[in-house]
Amino acid sequence: MIEVNKMKRNKTNNLNTDKPFHHADSETEPGVEEILDNLKLELGLKTNKELSDLLEVRANTISTWKKRNSLDYARLIEIGRKYSIDLNRLFFNNAAETTDLRGIITVPKELQYQYVTKRDNEVFLKSLPRYRFPFQFQPGSRAFQATDMVYSFAFRGISYVIGEPVSRMDEVIFGDTYVLVNRERGIFIGRVEKEVNRPHAVNVIMNDSKIMLSKVGMPEDEIIEIWKATNIIFQDFID
Repeated sequence: MIEVNKMKRNKTNNLNTDKPFHHADSETEPGVEEILDNLKLELGLKTNKELSDLLEVRANTISTWKKRNSLDYARLIEIGRKYSIDLNRLFFNNAAETTDLRGIITVPKELQYQYVTKRDNEVFLKSLPRYRFPFQFQPGSRAFQATDMVYSFAFRGISYVIGEPVSRMDEVIFGDTYVLVNRERGIFIGRVEKEVNRPHAVNVIMNDSKIMLSKVGMPEDEIIEIWKATNIIFQDFID
């Protein structure tokens, strides 16, 4: 199942994956009612009852979404993929023409080592895929494909972490999730903690399991880029 999660710190500073709901921004994208109308149009549905049956939600859920201007984007994306609906048309009123201009640069796993050495190469960056995800993102955000080893993911499959740039290591909030680009060893995604025995080093915890703790230590001077994780997309959206 596809899941879109807005990342928020909870009491334990871990990833909160319990609330896959997002509020529509009326100034930049269609509202909830318009998106639902788009979905009904794409599927040839006439009533909210038909729509709620298709989405497998209660009949009053549709009304609640409209009232709160909030949607379960994960569920809609899943339906869109299942019925081969153009997500740009569904969420952005046929905004596919602007995807390349407004989309997020996406770094797939097979290009991550090249990214480390060519991250300042404009030609290389322009060659990377872009995707306009169905939620707001800050200018300059970037998406990195994660692996099954990332500690937060119960999902096993292709997933992307959306990150906002962080300029300095002293801006990192220990206990939160980041994408760290290490000039010697590549790209690491996980919860960042201060390394106790080394004053200028950190640990990236990629798997918090008590059975198999997976973490990598690295000196801070090897870290050439820092991205604060803000969203996770479970599923391969890059065609």
